[in-house]
Amino acid sequence: MRTRIVSLLSITGALLLTPIATIQAAPATGLYVGGSWGAYKVSAGDLDDNDDLLKGFVGYQFSEMFGVEGQWTDFNRLGNDNNDHFEADGKGLSAVLSFPFTDKSAAFAKIGNFWWDSESSFSGSSRDPDGSDPFWGAGVKFGFTKNFALRVEWERYDVADIDLDTFSVGVQFTF
Repeated sequence: MRTRIVSLLSITGALLLTPIATIQAAPATGLYVGGSWGAYKVSAGDLDDNDDLLKGFVGYQFSEMFGVEGQWTDFNRLGNDNNDHFEADGKGLSAVLSFPFTDKSAAFAKIGNFWWDSESSFSGSSRDPDGSDPFWGAGVKFGFTKNFALRVEWERYDVADIDLDTFSVGVQFTF
């Protein structure tokens, strides 16, 4: 698992070191879609590990500084030798505040609600709850062409009373 995280961080570092001259201004408003791959960490019971996550998202940027975003996130099944395991997926809706730091790139913060479904077993006690909780995150979006951007982001979810910290890298296509 550490190899996956090192690989993810290496890819992110390489992409961030791309010459700034290749970055072009992205549209300030419009519909966008994208997807991300990343890792999440669980620390509950005897389970203290991380695994992959996949995320798809669609959003609309109303102005240079404000947008809304819907997402679907799948937290891959995580387990240990004691038969403890955790897995979840869900849908989120958030407000996104963008903070352009050049005419080509912007940092962003988001806060919203996440509707989740999970399955877990810790110390022989199985649970299969669903529910909803607030989530938040922050990241940076780098526009490479008028319609294509790289996103690097961190998010914090609360799923079944378990805090999940995530890190992901993805692409965004703006129409």
